[in-house]
Amino acid sequence: MGDSGVFYSPKRITALGEALTVRGIALLAFNNRGAHNSKLLYRDGPELSKAEQRYQAGTNYELIADCVADIDGAAAFLRARGFSELYLAGHSTGANKICVYDALQPANQFSKYVLAGPGDDVGLWYEALGAKKFWQALDYAQAAITAGKPFRVMPTYTGLHPFSTQSAADLLNPDGHYNTFPYYEARHGLLGQQPVFDKYSLITRPLLVIAGEYDASTDSAGGAAQALQLLQAHTNPAIRAASDFQLVSATDHAFHDAEAAFAQQTSDWLVK
Repeated sequence: MGDSGVFYSPKRITALGEALTVRGIALLAFNNRGAHNSKLLYRDGPELSKAEQRYQAGTNYELIADCVADIDGAAAFLRARGFSELYLAGHSTGANKICVYDALQPANQFSKYVLAGPGDDVGLWYEALGAKKFWQALDYAQAAITAGKPFRVMPTYTGLHPFSTQSAADLLNPDGHYNTFPYYEARHGLLGQQPVFDKYSLITRPLLVIAGEYDASTDSAGGAAQALQLLQAHTNPAIRAASDFQLVSATDHAFHDAEAAFAQQTSDWLVK
């Protein structure tokens, strides 16, 4: 499970598929954000009104909790084809989604999780926009939602264009589902009321947390090594011995030019 680029990162997906199948593990790669940023979709059905038949979807319109139905659908798809042991891996926003999914569906069908490239979205936006602009953007988005306009596109001046107001609020809210890897808050103090790593620390399935050595999505932690240390410290004690925290040397958030190493380390852990 990946972000909006899961089908546009063929080197990483191919490397992972090859490394897993050598070890007798099948791979289903799927994307639950829609292609690129936005898409106007059409749901057919005579019982639906015209308004219900057309709706906005894709990265700029999604809510992270929507992933629950998508992941459950993928699990059902695999179960129907005879697969009995399932692992869930997510890259970038996919890693956030695993934490959200686990919190909302704790009695799920997966036995292990792989969190690849877990980044601090709220902290990075806070640093990029600055405090004043960050809170202004969040206030604008929440006011639009309250006014019944969740699909309004954020103005350019907010720094969140072309996200919809509902997606911008979901992304920026320190007390929302999205804020699963709050490295900035762990170092500098809370931006909201939600305890740091609240969803992550409740996970009770063995974890592999893996990141590129130069992953910029971990900058709010001081770098990938420091991010892994924070995550290790907040891992549920019940699974620490069965979990692992690994860097992939000399690569970035997307594991460019180190796809084979990422795939090897991931597949080795899954069969350990």
